[in-house]
Amino acid sequence: MVHKYSFDTGFLTLALTDSLPEKWTRPWNEVRKEGRACYIIEPVFMETYYQLMMKKGMDKENAKANIMRIKSLKSINIPVLDDNDSFRAALFHIRFDNLSFVDSFVLAIAEKLKLKIYTTDGPLKMAAKKINVLYDYLPI
Repeated sequence: MVHKYSFDTGFLTLALTDSLPEKWTRPWNEVRKEGRACYIIEPVFMETYYQLMMKKGMDKENAKANIMRIKSLKSINIPVLDDNDSFRAALFHIRFDNLSFVDSFVLAIAEKLKLKIYTTDGPLKMAAKKINVLYDYLPI
């Protein structure tokens, strides 16, 4: 079965700092070579921009250039969030009280579009497991 992907902030930050674990190079290369669809919501790009600058020490111009390079790939889809996505994300945030707001949206979109989530976030992994959303998890 061919899966569409969703990368979380941790995955993107690792990928954009050349720190991606070997296990995740295949899905990353599939997306970069535009052979596999990947859906990333704008709040994930926001968090990645923050992480690149504040945690990885990248200057804002390089951080922005890296993100814009990823956003320009034909395989990257940026879903427009609507009311239903907001309400679904809110329900996930209530149900899984340790899930961040951004991860609540990631989960809602992954469920809606039948995406496989690549995450470094334990609470997102546990929530995905409980609602039968495919995921690949690496604790970092």
